[in-house]
Amino acid sequence: MRQVVYRDLVAHLYLPKTAAKVPVVVAIGGSEGGLGTGDANGQMMAPHGIAVLGLAYFSASGLPATLDQIPLEYFIRALDFLQTQPEVDATRIGFVGGSRGAEAALLVASIDQRIKSVVVTTPSSVAWFGRTLPKSAWTWQGKDVPAMSPTQDQALPQVGRFLAALDQQQVVRQARIAVEKINGPILLISAQNDQIWPSFQMSNDIAAELKAQHYPHAVTHDSYPTGHGFSQELAPHIKQSIIDHFLHTL
Repeated sequence: MRQVVYRDLVAHLYLPKTAAKVPVVVAIGGSEGGLGTGDANGQMMAPHGIAVLGLAYFSASGLPATLDQIPLEYFIRALDFLQTQPEVDATRIGFVGGSRGAEAALLVASIDQRIKSVVVTTPSSVAWFGRTLPKSAWTWQGKDVPAMSPTQDQALPQVGRFLAALDQQQVVRQARIAVEKINGPILLISAQNDQIWPSFQMSNDIAAELKAQHYPHAVTHDSYPTGHGFSQELAPHIKQSIIDHFLHTL
């Protein structure tokens, strides 16, 4: 593992033990922030010949404290960094993110064509407000990314507030992530009994949108009868499916 020193990035680079140039995957976490998820992905994928840039984007020294108003340009700089690394093949960049990180992964991949393969676990089909501010979690070119908020009906369970918001078709159209602009295969991994937000429905929405748009790349949706965090029993299978996806598409 190598500490990254590049502009404002807070990241670790995991490299396989080989002299050959290798594909690389940017790996980010969700609402927990920090480097933990990126590090876990690095330890998981590097032994299989895939470099990993484990990237924090909030809740780390020098970064925003909360998941609010995160500039997508930060992730673009991560791709710029990878192009400076002689050990990696920057024509083969993937991106993996879970939950709020899946939201970021899809947004960034829809903006930057250098990303050639995407895996998102418990993803969202739209951009949402941040964790503490009543505005978008994300900005791009100095403006808020169009986003929406869960319905504020406290009588509903959390997932119900997201479902109620997703019934507002006009708002959904404005906040929808332009997944059809992504430049490569996509693996969606969702939880059928998700109690955080409706990742199964939103993954189906993504797949349906891509089909309607005649998306030219492979789209796979694997769903499991578990909650948002999946289960210990399924974890090895899901991890292997992520590794296999990147081995086959990068």
